Amino acid sequence: MFMRLLVSSFLLVCLLHGHAQVRRGDEQSTFAVEEIPGEARVTHPIAVPDGVLAILRTDGAVKSCLKDNPLGRGQSLSSWFVASQIHLYGVNEADVIVLPSLHGEESMCFQSPTGIGLFWVFRHDGQQYKLVLQTWGNGLQILTSKTDGYRNIQTGTVGEAGRVITNVRFRFDGTHYAKDRETTSEQR
Repeated sequence: MFMRLLVSSFLLVCLLHGHAQVRRGDEQSTFAVEEIPGEARVTHPIAVPDGVLAILRTDGAVKSCLKDNPLGRGQSLSSWFVASQIHLYGVNEADVIVLPSLHGEESMCFQSPTGIGLFWVFRHDGQQYKLVLQTWGNGLQILTSKTDGYRNIQTGTVGEAGRVITNVRFRFDGTHYAKDRETTSEQR
């Protein structure tokens, strides 16, 4: 319950700082690790594309989790994740944000007890998916600001029992998203 309050606080702070959730059509742009009462973590989930699953299978955190939580007979790795389509560059590509599903014990591989979790961002280049960002936070937001035509991304992490919020902004550098700026503020 306390973590839900912290995540709600993070999203509220994002709204107060002018980073309100912006939708292109019906596109979700703000994602939270934990469920918030009355809000879906992913409002329009899509099936995790096979190309994305293939990349996730090679991810260090996923491989480590698979070692301790092998998939059962007939179980797909896709059951561990929830995905949402996003447009990072333009309307013609279908990029993907992936979050842990939080439905099985394996979800704890991708989330700390304080609600900080992993996010994966995949860009589709017209032929295949490429992992362009893997990052931790309580929430992730696709911003309207752009660098070289690609939308910037920001994560937020709540610490010290909700007293400190750290935002990290990422910009696309031509191949992947790189950390651009980190700001920490104390909440009163």
